[in-house]
Amino acid sequence: MNDSQTRHLQLSDGRTLSYSDTGDGVNGTWVHCHGIPGSRYELAHLAEDLSARGVRIIIPDRPGYGDSTPHPHYSFEQHSADLRQLADHLGLQRFSVSGFSGGGVFAMATAHDLGERIKQLTIAATPAVPLMDNPFAYASELTANAWQAALEDTDKLARELQVLTESAEVLSDALISSAGQLDREHLSSEQLRRAFHKSTETALQQGPTGSAKALARDSRLIAQRWPFRPENLKVPVRVIHGQSDELVHKEHQSVLSAYLPIAKRLLFDGEGHYSVIRFIWK
Repeated sequence: MNDSQTRHLQLSDGRTLSYSDTGDGVNGTWVHCHGIPGSRYELAHLAEDLSARGVRIIIPDRPGYGDSTPHPHYSFEQHSADLRQLADHLGLQRFSVSGFSGGGVFAMATAHDLGERIKQLTIAATPAVPLMDNPFAYASELTANAWQAALEDTDKLARELQVLTESAEVLSDALISSAGQLDREHLSSEQLRRAFHKSTETALQQGPTGSAKALARDSRLIAQRWPFRPENLKVPVRVIHGQSDELVHKEHQSVLSAYLPIAKRLLFDGEGHYSVIRFIWK
């Protein structure tokens, strides 16, 4: 995935939405919601294979990531409104939605808000923080601390995160070191490590302060009570998780599946957090 596949859309309120667009869509078109952090390059390591299979993948940068203009009062409802404008711009009457990690919550919100325009939904390694009695016990220290801090004081968390958002290399290393042995092995290849760094670098494109605010904002949105009810989703849903996910433990998948009665649950042995993303389109 390279810059020739990056596009920019001016939204109705004047903001810019940057996104990548790859593949011809012969075998389906998906709008993908990247993780926290993440960017339009999140699937760079899979782009060639997905394109060869005729799968079209569109990945917008959320406000504050990449070239997407920050939004002072961003919400799940605004996220869905942005994606509705993007779909209209691209002439997509119906399409599928996917989401990775925290992006899975944004994907669920989109499937809820856009209703009949969504063919199917797949989420991978997605947290279920507000649905659990003690979600902080089922995540890495880095992840759990971010959720808890976002709920207590989002602005303070943003200030604290600037230690990590000063450098893509520093943030990448912090994420990988917290992810566990399986993911460290998965990301040890030059190709995957380069793609991971590129996505993180793009996520931090607007500087340490703005990037930290976007990360803290998204952490709060997924950790607080959601404005939609997962059980009301009417589309076919697949809930994917790695058995050995150390960033967001498999218990989150169990809880999400309980709230999604029509969902197909897939738990992959020998897979961690980042490695499981490749199964979304299998």
